[in-house]
Amino acid sequence: MLDIRPVSRDDLPVLIQLYAEMDGEPPLSRNHAEEILSAIAQIPNYQIYLAYLNQEPVGTFSLIYVITMMHRGYHKFAVLDAVTVTPKVRGQGIGTQMMQAALQLSTEAGCYKVTLSSNLKRTRAHQFYQALGFEQHGWSFKCVLNKDTKQESPA
Repeated sequence: MLDIRPVSRDDLPVLIQLYAEMDGEPPLSRNHAEEILSAIAQIPNYQIYLAYLNQEPVGTFSLIYVITMMHRGYHKFAVLDAVTVTPKVRGQGIGTQMMQAALQLSTEAGCYKVTLSSNLKRTRAHQFYQALGFEQHGWSFKCVLNKDTKQESPA
C-alpha cells in the first residue's frame, strides 16, 4: 500500500529527481526548485504529492482545485498534473494507486471532475488514463508566450 503525502521542502531533492526522470531532462537546481515551491505555496488549493512504498519515494503528482461558475450545481474541478512514477517500479500498479488517490482527494475536495493533459507522443500514458476511466474530451491547446527565452522565474 502506498503512503501518499503532501510535499515538504525537505522532499525537494526527491521531487527534483522524479521530475528529471519523467522526461529525461536535466534536474532543476535546488535553489530554483525552492523558488518554485515557494510560489506554489502561495496558490490556494494547489498541492504536490509524493508517493512512498516501504518508505521509498516512488512517484509524484500535483493537484489544483479550480472554482468555476460554468455549470449549474457544480462549483469546483481538479487539474491533475506532473504524474510520474520512478522507472524502477513502473508497471507494478504504483501509478494506478496514485491516480486512485488523486481521484479520491478530488472527490473529498468537492470536485465534480478531474482533468489532465498529456503529450500526444505518450500513447502508453493515454491507454493508462483510459483504463482508469478517463475519456478524451476535446483538444488541448497551448500558446507559448516567451518564444525567445525559457521562463526561469516562477512568477
